[in-house]
Amino acid sequence: MRRLSTAYAPVAAVIVAVIAVLVWFLPSYYTGLLTLIGIYALVTIGLNLFMGYAGQVSLGQAAFVGIGAYTSAVLAVKLHLTPWLGAVAGAVAAALVAFALSFIVLRLRENLLALATLALGIVINVVFNEWDFIGGSSGFKGIPGFALGSFVFDQRAYAILAWVLVGVGIWFAGNVVQSTYGRALIAVSAGELGAQALGVNSEGLRRQAFVLSAVYAGIAGAVYASSFTYIDPTSFGFLLSVNFVLMSVIGGLRSLWGAVIGAAIVVALGQILQTVIPLVLPGARGDFQSFFLGVILVAMLILMPRGLTSRFASDGAA
Repeated sequence: MRRLSTAYAPVAAVIVAVIAVLVWFLPSYYTGLLTLIGIYALVTIGLNLFMGYAGQVSLGQAAFVGIGAYTSAVLAVKLHLTPWLGAVAGAVAAALVAFALSFIVLRLRENLLALATLALGIVINVVFNEWDFIGGSSGFKGIPGFALGSFVFDQRAYAILAWVLVGVGIWFAGNVVQSTYGRALIAVSAGELGAQALGVNSEGLRRQAFVLSAVYAGIAGAVYASSFTYIDPTSFGFLLSVNFVLMSVIGGLRSLWGAVIGAAIVVALGQILQTVIPLVLPGARGDFQSFFLGVILVAMLILMPRGLTSRFASDGAA
């Protein structure tokens, strides 16, 4: 039996330790941003497994974040279960939906797969918007926070929790990538027919990667719901899915650390654009922020398709 690698653990532990110290000195606003970056980085790690290593396309990852968030919120508010159990249930719910839908969407390839995942995200978002049981368009309020005994998590604790999950997520994904399964995923990405000729079950591998990416998203969604205590359908729309793709592309599709770098850059860019655009273009709406992020995505695909981390690490080292 292959032993689990600890190659990613030391760096992940150092990052978590730094975050745990920083949150005591940062204003609450920046602590909230650190939490958001951690949540988005967790989603992007899973997305990189599906898009980078398996070579597939997903434009609907926000839907799985939403499934995790709403599942956790419903269990906590309606059934009064602990958010810890809600996080597990959110991951399971996202995985089950991904598994069921994989038999439809993963029959498609490239552009058609992108369109199918886009449609999937839109349909699930419509369900969030129209289902009154989960708040409909008004959203879901009063979501309880995580707690350990009598200690209820505050912003600092959520930032630490998010980055602990990022560390564990990178460690687990690193072991997946370095395993026989990971090498088979890369073989499928390089050439599906060639991989099948070698006896690789390409459809099964792609399905597993799709489900695993949904698990990451579901956990992230549950943490998002409890940390911000309010969710609505606009929190998990198409633009968020595009942002996840942008995070993957900027950091590097086949890089786990790139997921963290990409999440940090995109969140920071969003904050900068929110401040700069009204100064440069008075009266401009939020659509301009999406426009500029789209331009950045296209530029990255043309100028640096392997992402920023491609300059510092090879596929295997990332």
